[in-house]
Amino acid sequence: MLTLLFAGRTWLAQVKPQLNALSHVSSKPSSLASYRQFADTVLATYDAMWAKVSKPRWANAKFRLYCGKMRVVASFWAKVKKQAQKRWPDRILALAYGAASFSGSGSVGCRGVPVSQMRKEAVKQFGAGRVVLVDEFRTSRVSSAYSNPSEALPGQPPETFR
Repeated sequence: MLTLLFAGRTWLAQVKPQLNALSHVSSKPSSLASYRQFADTVLATYDAMWAKVSKPRWANAKFRLYCGKMRVVASFWAKVKKQAQKRWPDRILALAYGAASFSGSGSVGCRGVPVSQMRKEAVKQFGAGRVVLVDEFRTSRVSSAYSNPSEALPGQPPETFR
């Protein structure tokens, strides 16, 4: 990743004036005049930028980054499975995975939290029949109104897993 950043700086050195021009205009304009300025700047710099970033090395760099992310997720689930097998060697492993889905707050085009990717890799590591999607509603032993079970109403047990 770090080498990609340094390589990217070297690769973009020839289009530095175009990048500076693009950095001075907003891609989210608030008026028609500012949008017109943005559109004019993009059109003026388009040919030089496209000639530079359409080279195969940019696609290769993005693909290497994607593969690196996939390796990190795969190694995480492999480590979880290995630790579980070490702790419970005589049990058949199953994974209770949360069924909720949400959009992680990441950069444009890339989620901060790889929700579906994590679930797919868990299914690949544990097996399709061994990953159970569970509803996360009321799955805590501690009531949301109290910080620990001892503060619950007298005579009533704390909430349990369903």
